[in-house]
Amino acid sequence: MAKIIMLNMTRLIVKLFILVQFILVGGWLVGAEVLPIRTETFLGKGLGGKVSSQPLLWSRANFDGFYYAKIARDGYQHYQQAFFPLYPKLIGFFEKIFGGYVVSGVIISAVCFPLFLFFFNKLMKEKGFTKSIRRQTLIYISFFPTAFYFGAVYTEALFMFLVVLSFYLATKKRWLLAGLVAGAASYTKVVGIFLVPGLIYEYYDSQAKRDMRARFEAARQAIKNRFSIKYLFYLCKSRLPHIKGLASILTGAWGLITYSIYLKRTTGDFFYFSTAQPQFKTQRTTDRIVLIYQVFWRYLKMIFTVDVTSYTYLIVWVELLIVFLFVFLLLYSWLKANLPPSWLIFSAFAFIVPTLTGTFTSMPRYVLICFPCFISLSKLKLPKYVPYISLVLQFIAAALFLRGYWIA
Repeated sequence: MAKIIMLNMTRLIVKLFILVQFILVGGWLVGAEVLPIRTETFLGKGLGGKVSSQPLLWSRANFDGFYYAKIARDGYQHYQQAFFPLYPKLIGFFEKIFGGYVVSGVIISAVCFPLFLFFFNKLMKEKGFTKSIRRQTLIYISFFPTAFYFGAVYTEALFMFLVVLSFYLATKKRWLLAGLVAGAASYTKVVGIFLVPGLIYEYYDSQAKRDMRARFEAARQAIKNRFSIKYLFYLCKSRLPHIKGLASILTGAWGLITYSIYLKRTTGDFFYFSTAQPQFKTQRTTDRIVLIYQVFWRYLKMIFTVDVTSYTYLIVWVELLIVFLFVFLLLYSWLKANLPPSWLIFSAFAFIVPTLTGTFTSMPRYVLICFPCFISLSKLKLPKYVPYISLVLQFIAAALFLRGYWIA
């Protein structure tokens, strides 16, 4: 029976992978017929070479994808340090095999997306979720309006594969491997560093939580009554497995630390990845923290001041509504859905930190990181037509993106 269930889930993953590819191809075909291309934006066509004559490929490398491919080809140029290195390094490495930077990026995403779904399913299974919940969750995340980014020249597929793999390894008590994979995530996106507190809680919950209060009290009494260097040595020795476990998890910072050292050496600023952000005119503020309620107020003002006939007005509503939705889903996940706190710690940090820059720009894409929220969606038992509405919206969003219109 278990083998049959696994086979059925594998078939579902293959179907979802094919579906996202179909959305990208179909969105391009329809978009080419009904939407004028936005030549003023950063499109993959601007990379030149053979790719400029292959719109089905270069259309997947718009905006951030353009920069990832360009970094892979030319190295970091002015302000491009806002983009973390692992994805462009992989693009550059596989370009030697596939003969094209955009092709390489597309293939990396095409491989990582089904791997993400596969390990996400295994992770949920390890935590005891039913087949029905697992199946519905994979459908919700693949049908989400911005899920087409999993097939574009973007980090989303690679990053989410690393995230769920790290948590999966943690469920197997492979703490060093979990930490190293988390480090690769923090070498892909800055929010990968938030895997570290998530994994620490996972370790505490599975390895050290039992009778901790009693053990602390016993140690306190022992130190109070007969403190000695010998007892202190014994205490440290008895805690050595936990020290090793936590040290393994802390390797999850290797990616961010490595990149920060590189930035200090080349730009003089450990945090240049943040300093460079405002240069991309995304209205991000990096010299101060803007609280989320202030960002909501800013967006409410934009609703009444931005030209309602402009494309910008549509994006304002998309960003605002999706942030509202995921604030609700995160709260529901914490309070009602009974999901692993380690996952929610990571997701909460990954969701909140980008909003502290004073904008919800890119949040419709960033929320894909909040993978527990899609489990909560499946637990809400929404009407059966909801995923299909979401899929239609994904098709429309993909068509816009592939013609050079900003989505996220």
